[in-house]
Amino acid sequence: MRRPLLLLSLLPLLAGCEWVANPMKFTREDVPRFKAYTEHPAPVAQPTALKVMAWNVKYGACRIDFWFDFWGDRVQMTPTEVTDCLGKVAALIREYDPDILMAEEIEVGSKRSAYIDQVRFLLENTNLRYAAYMPAWDSRYVPSEGVGRIDMGNAILSRYPITQAEHIRQKDRTDQDVLTETFYLNRSIGRAEVDVGGGRTIAAYVVHTEAYDQDGTKQAHIQQIHDTLREETLPWVLGGDLNELPPVCDERAAPGTPESCEGKLRLSHFLDERASSIGTDFEQPPYTPSVMKQYYDDFEPFIPLSRYGVGEENQRRYFTHSILGPDMLNDQGVPGDWNRTLDYLFIRKGEVWTDTDVIQGPGRLGVQSDALRLSDHAPVAGTWRLP
Repeated sequence: MRRPLLLLSLLPLLAGCEWVANPMKFTREDVPRFKAYTEHPAPVAQPTALKVMAWNVKYGACRIDFWFDFWGDRVQMTPTEVTDCLGKVAALIREYDPDILMAEEIEVGSKRSAYIDQVRFLLENTNLRYAAYMPAWDSRYVPSEGVGRIDMGNAILSRYPITQAEHIRQKDRTDQDVLTETFYLNRSIGRAEVDVGGGRTIAAYVVHTEAYDQDGTKQAHIQQIHDTLREETLPWVLGGDLNELPPVCDERAAPGTPESCEGKLRLSHFLDERASSIGTDFEQPPYTPSVMKQYYDDFEPFIPLSRYGVGEENQRRYFTHSILGPDMLNDQGVPGDWNRTLDYLFIRKGEVWTDTDVIQGPGRLGVQSDALRLSDHAPVAGTWRLP
């Protein structure tokens, strides 16, 4: 951030009585719930399985390149850009037609997304009837780069009634100066209880962990999410952007050992990360996939490691993230494409997934929309057979 400008810009706000950035001083608290105004088709009564999707929707920006990605210089979007993108996002969601959607990086009142309530947009333009919103970045005014008002977070949308919703605070980074920390995200675990009929309630979780920390915050987030799920008494499903690679190897292992990541998984220096990001607040630190091993040991992943396989050629069909879209070239002149896995779905150990995949583009799980043009993350989806 440009700190001298930030400090000068803050003076009139600091003189007032209201917070300039919501400190979110809570441990666990309820969050708002919403219902669609539009009449949607009634869901299946007392379902035996639920179709589940998790998707980081990049605040309705599709493939617009922003300043912090280092491939563009955009700060804000026009209302038309946002609604056009959200319309395409909603179309893909309708094609797959999930019963539950966990959405990350969704905004409800931000200047950069033209103050459009994206939770409400998806409620009115998909078959999902109920929603809960979990704010993560709530600032009246972020002067750095002209960002302005920001209200971004995660959401759970459901075809079935959400009877209770809350978020559970996660730790903040400790490697930032006080001004940056004041205006930074406050991550949380989103949880909603969903009444699927017949006296049955399930819990849906949405998560989005830290990405750029150098102090182990992301690893602490991943551990807390794991521990929270172990304590859940209801049948549950977790979806979200964990900002970590699958544990097909151990990055701590010595080179040449069977556990080593050599040839099995790229940990850093992805081809869509620009050299100019090195040394900035948005430099991607090396990944630590071993922290995800406990998830595969204790839970049921939507894509098991045996299916994910070894080596980039095998793993490519399950990649979920790309900073660059297909119409941009990287520094080597290669078009952007999916290049790593960061997004997941999990259920309790012993339960059953069917029809799971990463919806990278046309033809996956019956979807014809091109997800590579709709976000920097691909939707992950599957059918959860209810226990």
